[in-house]
Amino acid sequence: APADNVRRITADLAMKGRDNFVAFSWVGLSATLAITKPYSGAKTIEQDLDALARKHGVRRSQLCADSDGLGQYLSDYLVGIKEFHGGARAAHPDKYFNLKSECAYKLAEFINDGKLRINCPEELQDTIAEEIETCLVALDVDADTSRKRIIDKHEQKSILGRSPDYFDPLLMGMSYYITPQPKGAKIRLGSTKQY
Repeated sequence: APADNVRRITADLAMKGRDNFVAFSWVGLSATLAITKPYSGAKTIEQDLDALARKHGVRRSQLCADSDGLGQYLSDYLVGIKEFHGGARAAHPDKYFNLKSECAYKLAEFINDGKLRINCPEELQDTIAEEIETCLVALDVDADTSRKRIIDKHEQKSILGRSPDYFDPLLMGMSYYITPQPKGAKIRLGSTKQY
């Protein structure tokens, strides 16, 4: 896990009115909402993220953007950024369905332990809280043999009536706290609180 003072940026990208372009600037486990825009062109997204990284002294390797959809193009322009693929194999595949689910459980753990701080305008506090509460819903909770997973994005959107634009970049921030175990190593996980 990174030191508590590491500066990072996580971003959920959107263009042409599809969802919102949202970015959080992080110092350790303190996330500050830095960008929220309902419409952004590709060049604007690139410029905004580059300017945000320069402002906060964030290296490209500490800038993480969603690459399952629209964000695929970004790594060609901001070389060296971390691409987040939520559907990718989990760091601990015997325990979690995919990377997104593993990050969600880590996010819930930090929230339950009071370690995560989210700084945002007062008028967005309820929206962000609603997204976290809605999206951190476990699927197949009673299936003992099942790997842990959360409800999928389609169901999240259906419940919320919109895309979870703030939840997704908060979830991406957890990817820095998930590290795969070396081959042959025993995996020791603390108990994960249910949510």
